[in-house]
Parts: sequence; structure tokens; C-alpha cells
Amino acid sequence: MEANKDIFISYRNDGVGNNFATRIANDLRNSGYSVYFNPDETRSGNFPQRLKQAIIGCKDFICIVTDDYISQLISNNKVCWIRDELLYAKQYGKNIIPILINETQMPSDDSKLPEAVQFFPKIDAYDFPEQYINSPYELLCTNALISKNDGKNGFRDTYNSSTLFNPDKSLNEVLSRAQNGDVKAMLQAGIYYYYGISGGKDERKAAMWFKKVSATESECSSIADKFIARMYYAGSIPREEQSYEKSYEYHVRASKNDVYSAGQVGFMKSIGSGCAFDYQQIEDYYLSNLDHMDNPRKDTLCRFYIEHGEFVKAANIYKEMANTYPNAAYQLGLMYKRGVLSSPFMPDYTQAAMYFQMALDNGLTAAAYDLGTLYFNPTGTFKKDFKQAQKYYHIAADKGNVGAQYMLGYMYFYGHVEKNIPLAIMFFELAAEQGHVLSATNLALIYQMPGFHNYEKAFNYCKFAADCGDAPSEFVLGTLYLSGRGCDPDEDKAYLCFKHAAENGATEALIMLRQMEELGI
Repeated sequence: MEANKDIFISYRNDGVGNNFATRIANDLRNSGYSVYFNPDETRSGNFPQRLKQAIIGCKDFICIVTDDYISQLISNNKVCWIRDELLYAKQYGKNIIPILINETQMPSDDSKLPEAVQFFPKIDAYDFPEQYINSPYELLCTNALISKNDGKNGFRDTYNSSTLFNPDKSLNEVLSRAQNGDVKAMLQAGIYYYYGISGGKDERKAAMWFKKVSATESECSSIADKFIARMYYAGSIPREEQSYEKSYEYHVRASKNDVYSAGQVGFMKSIGSGCAFDYQQIEDYYLSNLDHMDNPRKDTLCRFYIEHGEFVKAANIYKEMANTYPNAAYQLGLMYKRGVLSSPFMPDYTQAAMYFQMALDNGLTAAAYDLGTLYFNPTGTFKKDFKQAQKYYHIAADKGNVGAQYMLGYMYFYGHVEKNIPLAIMFFELAAEQGHVLSATNLALIYQMPGFHNYEKAFNYCKFAADCGDAPSEFVLGTLYLSGRGCDPDEDKAYLCFKHAAENGATEALIMLRQMEELGI
């Protein structure tokens, strides 16, 4: 499977044109751009279709315009590659950038051109001498290209370099068994689509296979239920609304055999998300699962105990100064949010929102993040409102709040209010730069998606999150090492990642360990 490139270069093979195209293609690659330049591939097989797909997959379409290039457009020959490429670029809305070299001029009379390409002279063009210096090149990169210059990424476009494991071939073999009713293969198909092991993340297909496995009520069902729960929580089940209640239900079903789901049940209980809030049940539940929880889940329990101290006396003092001291209003908001001012404990998000807003109005922007959390994941009678959540997260993120940056990335990625993958990447990266593990986890998957791929970044973010002890990232890191995606292939490291991920709750890793054994890897 050929990875999409940032930039497609169209040129006339007239000596000057292909020499210039070769130089600028090399310079762009050395600057960190991903470039499709057709001398790099053979013209065997269905070359016209591959050419079309390369244009569809790019962001920027650069035309190296020589006098011969213009003559070919004017000639209206029946077969004209550069005209066909230009029309494909226009049809699919690409950023068309003409580069005029050696003082080439666009036709002064558009009517000389065939009607279909009369738009071309109206596009802003860049003038380059054949032996250009830095200035015009830097202007092109700064002002014209949509594609992002990421520096020199040696593994940026390495989709699969392993001689022992081919993810696309493997998926086809898995699907063949799955379609014949093999439950383990059905589960594996869902895992492949969920993590984008072959061809990028496809949650519609993942959900389809996970639900089929769940319905079998087999030994594989608990793993499938875990993924269904995660998808309901994120709102990524196709044609179904986001639901904390269904997420909780499926995590409970999975929790008997899956420690990740066991931890998530505890987390959701602790804030009354998708279930009733009961302090004693929460404490008992956490203690009964403590030995099997990974670090993020144990942290949830620690915060739960910290947040439920003796706060009533402090609250009485804070109420006296809340109007003039922003931190007092903020701490009251935290206590009402946590439910520690009632007996038995019961969160009051209406009061929490009032005090957080008071703190925000008096200049404490930290309260904006907490307001966002109230609207994003409410409990009791407080209403969920993703628009309000997004508004407050933006206020907090602008001040560098790492939690708000992560949540904005999450919301833009899953389409809460608006789906915008570039914005999701931007906010996840801002959070990841501050060491936010889950942001790095998400970036590791996004950078393997068609149209956004940067496999070296995916590998680096994934390794960071895995090194921090995130079990799902350890699983993904194993798939990257196994495929040689964004890194040199290393089957031994892949095996260790899968083994450690399985030991820490990512039971899907057992599937890949078994496959490595079957393949003799």
C-alpha cells in the first residue's frame, strides 16, 4: 500500500522541466516534506490510476511551468498527461501552485487554452530562475504550501519495511477466516481496524466486528466488550449517539476478565458517569481491584481519596471571601464538583459551575478547564453541553492548560461540536509537548491515518507513551516494531512490547503474540 504524499510535482519532461523538478523534489524532501515525483516509480501496471490516486492523496500540487508545458496545454492533444494531472488536481480541490521557470509567461489570452484549463493562468504563480537560490524557495514553503515542514524525518513515509510481517496481507488473511465465522479472527479484525494496523483507523469496521464477537458470548467477548465500551464513551460507534451509560454497561461486562475495563468501571463510578454515585461502593470496588490496576487507574484512586478529605470547615471560610478572592471560589467549585460538601457524598455541578464561573470572572483562568469538565462529562441533573465545554476548554488551553489542550484534541478528533483532525493534532501536540501521555497515545494513531501520516512521529509519540506505562500504547508500539513502520523492524522488541502490554491489561496483545508464533517470527 503506497502512503499518501504531501506534495505532487507535475512537470513536462523537456530537459529543463524534469531537471528543475528533480532538484525541487530533492530540496523539499530534505526539508522534511513528503513528495510524489513519478520518475521514482515504474510505469508498469495501472500507472494512470496510481497517478490519479497520488493526486487525490496529496495536499499541494506543484506545476513546473516551462514554455513547453504551456505549449502542451494549448495544443489540446488527445493524450496529455500534464493536462490530465492538472484537471484531477482541480477536480479534487488541491492547492495548485504554478512555478514559472526561466521567465516563462502564462498565456495573456485565456481563450488560447482549452476551456477546461482556462482557470490555470488565473492562479497566483511563483517565478523561479532555473538555478534558484534560497529566497524564492523559502517564499514558496512559507506562503504557498499547505503541507507542514517537519524537518528531516527519515522514517516519515515508511509504512512497512519488515520482510517478515506484512500488515495488509495479514489483514486479508484474518478477514478470510473471520468471514468464515472464526471468532478469534473476528476479534483480530476489529483490533486491526481499531488501531489502524493496516491502512489506518476505521472505527465503522472495528465496531462491526467487535459487536459480532460480543454477540457470541465466547472467551473473546470480554475483549470486544472493552473496545465497544471505549467507543461508546468517545461517541465513535457509527450511527449511534455518544453514551456514558452504554460505555459503563460494556465495561462492566468486560471487567470480569479485563483489568483495563475494571479500572474504567472504577473511574466512572468515582464521578457518577453512566451510573449512580455511591462512595462506599466505589471504595470497595477500587480496593478489590487494586492489585490488578495499571498506574493510570491507581492514580484515579489516589485522587479520589485526596479529594474526599475534611472540607466543610474550609468551605465555610471560603464562602465568606469567594467574591473577592478567586482561588476561594475555585476551591468551592472543586468541592461541589467532587461532592464532598454533602453527606452522603453527592456532587452538585450546578453549584460547582456557579463558583467556577465566579473564579473565572475574577481572573482565575484555571477554573475554565474545570467548567469544561462539568459540561463535557456531567453527573446528576446537570446537562451535558459539548459547545459550552469546548468554549471553556479553549479559554484554558490558550493559557497553556494541558488538560484543556488534550480535551480539545479529543473533541475535535471525535467530532463533538465539530470534527477537525488538523485542530485535533494541534491541540494533542500542545499537550504532548507538556508530557501528556494520552495525547501522545492519540497522536500515535492519528499519524498513521491516510492524509495525516507521519510514521516517524507516530513511532516517537507511541514510544513516549509506552515508556510512561500506558498499556494500549505498548501494544501499538509492538505493531510498529513488527511492521517496521516509522522505525527499523525489530521482531524481538515487538514481542517484548506485546508481552508487557498483555501483562498490563492490553489483552489484545495476546492475539499478536499468538500470530507471531504461528508465523514463526
